[in-house]
Amino acid sequence: YWADRLARVKALGFNAIQTYVPWNYHEATRGHFDFTGERDFAAFLTLAAEAGLMVLLRPGPYICAEWDWGGLPAWLLASDP
Repeated sequence: YWADRLARVKALGFNAIQTYVPWNYHEATRGHFDFTGERDFAAFLTLAAEAGLMVLLRPGPYICAEWDWGGLPAWLLASDP
């Protein structure tokens, strides 16, 4: 999926693509990180490089207002400071 989409972006003449790294997507449960399958952003970075695209990586903790809680995991509500 991503290889095709990145090839299309490159064909449009772009030289870069940006992506978020949402904390709540990769650590939905406290202490359990998931960077497998569609969550494997290292593989995404590799595909982008192979397509000849630079990547603007936008890591959290807060990433944007469009994402639930701005990318912060819901388990933070139940955590003691």
